[in-house]
Amino acid sequence: MSRLNDPENFRGRVNYAAQVIAYGRRPTRAFDNCFENYDGDEVATVILRRSKKNARLAANLHRYLNMVSIEAAADRLADVPTRGLPEVARQTRTRQKAEFDAWLGTSDAVQTCPTMMSQRPTTQEDRS
Repeated sequence: MSRLNDPENFRGRVNYAAQVIAYGRRPTRAFDNCFENYDGDEVATVILRRSKKNARLAANLHRYLNMVSIEAAADRLADVPTRGLPEVARQTRTRQKAEFDAWLGTSDAVQTCPTMMSQRPTTQEDRS
């Protein structure tokens, strides 16, 4: 597994996403991965905070992230210092993954339903 895909590599994912945004690079699958470990709000909050001191990052941020969404996340995390966000992100990942796993284990998410083809007669005798 690439270190960039490692959920525990919070700082690496933040740094990579911030670089892509600051330099106006084309977003890739690796960029998307930075936000897909149940802790996207925490990643986006660090990037938003960095943009307050980085004009290049601030100028491009709206092109990559939904400002309303990340500002809401930043407001929710306002009482957490930036240095504390990796730990909050770890807790969020653990909680969200457990909730998802519980849902997946108790839901009927995977059901087999008859299809139209399986309900059709398949031979001439069946059709009559």
